[in-house]
Amino acid sequence: MRRLLAPLLVLALASAVHLDWHLARPADHHRRLSFGWEHHWLFAALAFAVVGWAAARAWPRRAGRVGAWVAALALLLAQGVEPVAEVALYAHRLGYPDEPARWAAFLVCLAAGLPAYALALWLCRPGRRRAADPTVAPAA
Repeated sequence: MRRLLAPLLVLALASAVHLDWHLARPADHHRRLSFGWEHHWLFAALAFAVVGWAAARAWPRRAGRVGAWVAALALLLAQGVEPVAEVALYAHRLGYPDEPARWAAFLVCLAAGLPAYALALWLCRPGRRRAADPTVAPAA
């Protein structure tokens, strides 16, 4: 089950980063699915935290290592592969979009998302509460 969960978490986080771009992208009449929401970072923090929670619950002893791989692959997919595929699909050429707004939205997404992700990875591991609580006896 965990072998399937890691790629699903990568796809979920990459999709969240891409959706964050649509939430942040300035709304104009030439582009569809552009919302111009200036508080898109709230969605990014929530999405990163949910994926971090799932990774911490699935791999409690290796949450940091697995979480780092999930985040790295998702960010590569969301900000490296997807924009090139978008240009290839819509502009019929191979290239990378040269929109400063895309990078600005991505950096805001990372600034809100990565701390939430790291906190979720650290705080949501099972057994962490038991180890920190002196009233709970250790398991035999």
